[in-house]
Amino acid sequence: MAINLSKNRDTLLSAWKEVVDDKCKTNWALFGYEGQTNDLKVVSKGEGGIEELTDDLNSGKIMYAFCKVIDPKTSLPKCVLINWQGEGAPLVRKGTCANHVRDVARFFIGAHVTINARTEEEVDPDIIMDKVSKSTGSAYSFKDRDTMDVSQDCGPVLKGQSSGGGVPHLILCPPPKPKNPK
Repeated sequence: MAINLSKNRDTLLSAWKEVVDDKCKTNWALFGYEGQTNDLKVVSKGEGGIEELTDDLNSGKIMYAFCKVIDPKTSLPKCVLINWQGEGAPLVRKGTCANHVRDVARFFIGAHVTINARTEEEVDPDIIMDKVSKSTGSAYSFKDRDTMDVSQDCGPVLKGQSSGGGVPHLILCPPPKPKNPK
C-alpha cells in the first residue's frame, strides 16, 4: 500500500521547513504512522540535535527523521534523512513500508545523505557525521575565510597557448596567507 502524505500534508511540511530554515533553531523532525494506517504524521521535533532525536526513536515502529547537521569538512549545514525500521517492528509492517522511503525522500527534498537504521548504534552521532563527511566530494572550509588575506594579486589566470595542441597554460595562485593577528 502507498504512503499517505496528503492527510497531514501541512503539518508535515511545516515541520520539515523548520528544519531546513536557517533562521529556525529546530534541527530535527521525526515522522511516523498513525496507528496501523499508512498516514504519515509528525511525531516530534526539537533543537537538541541527533542525540535528542534518538531518544524519540521507537524500536517497535517504522519512522523517518529529517535532521540538519554541520558538515565537519565544510562547516556548512547538511540535511540527513533517516529511515528507521526498529528491530522490534512487525515484519509485515516492515515489508509494507519498505518502499515508502522513496516517497518520503521525494516529499522532504534536500537530504544530502539517507541512512537506513534499525538500532540506536546505527544513528550514533559520530557514525552519522562520518557518513555526512564522506558524502562531501571536496573539502571546502568557510570557517576561517574572515582571517584570510586575499588581497594578493594573482595576475592572469590563462597565459598564452601551448605550441602543441592549443591548450592554455594555467597560472595557479598560491593559497591566501592568514592575516597577522593583532
